[in-house]
Amino acid sequence: MKPLQTIKIFTDLPEQVYEQIEAKIHWRKYQPNAEVIQYQEESTDVYFVREGHVRATMFSYSGKEVSYQDLFAGDIFGELSAIDGLPRSAHVVVIEPSTIGAMSRKDFMEAIHAHAEVSKAVLIRLTGVIRSLSDRIYQYGALDVKDRVRKEILELSLQHMSGPNTAVIPDMPKHLEIANRINTHREAVTRELNTLSKMGLIEQQRRVLTVNDVAKLSALLPKL
Repeated sequence: MKPLQTIKIFTDLPEQVYEQIEAKIHWRKYQPNAEVIQYQEESTDVYFVREGHVRATMFSYSGKEVSYQDLFAGDIFGELSAIDGLPRSAHVVVIEPSTIGAMSRKDFMEAIHAHAEVSKAVLIRLTGVIRSLSDRIYQYGALDVKDRVRKEILELSLQHMSGPNTAVIPDMPKHLEIANRINTHREAVTRELNTLSKMGLIEQQRRVLTVNDVAKLSALLPKL
C-alpha cells in the first residue's frame, strides 16, 4: 500500500492519481511534544498523519489546557486555514512519535477541485468535526462534571467493544488528559472513575480499562 492510501481522504482515488498527489507531499518524522502548528499562526499547509498520534489543543489565559481532538494514522489537520486563509484555530502537538506529511494550500485546493472523491471526503471530515463540536457544546451546557466523565468513558467504550455489552480500552487516557478534554480537573475524573469502579462497572489494570456493562453505563447518563 502506498503511504498516501493510508490517508482517509485519499482512499477512494484512482490508482494512477496517487503518484501525482504523493509528489506534492513532504513527509517528516516528529518526536513527542513537538509543535506542528501554533495557535493564530499565519500558515496554510495541510497535514496528513501517516503514523503516530497528535492532539489539537488550546490554552486559556491562565494556562489551562483544553484538548478537543486527538488525531491518528489516516487523519488530516490544518484544512480550515487552507480553505479560508485565516490564522490557525488551535495548537497541534505530537503525543507519540509520528510521521506527518505537509501539502501546500495551493496543491490541496487543486486536489479538491480536480477529484470529486477528495472533495466529498473533506466535506465528510468537516461535517464530523462540526458534529463533534456540537456534542461538546451540549456536554458543557447540559451535563455536570460527573456525567461528562461518564460520557467520555462511554464514547471510548463504544470504540473498543469486546463483546455485546463489554469493552476493553487498551490504552486508557490519563486522568489529566480526560480532564483537559471535558474542561474539568484531574481530581474530578479520578473521583468519578473510583465511583464507577465501586459500582462494578469498570476495572482498570495499568493503562487497560475494562467496562463490564456498557448498557448500564449508558443508562446512567441523562436523556435528552
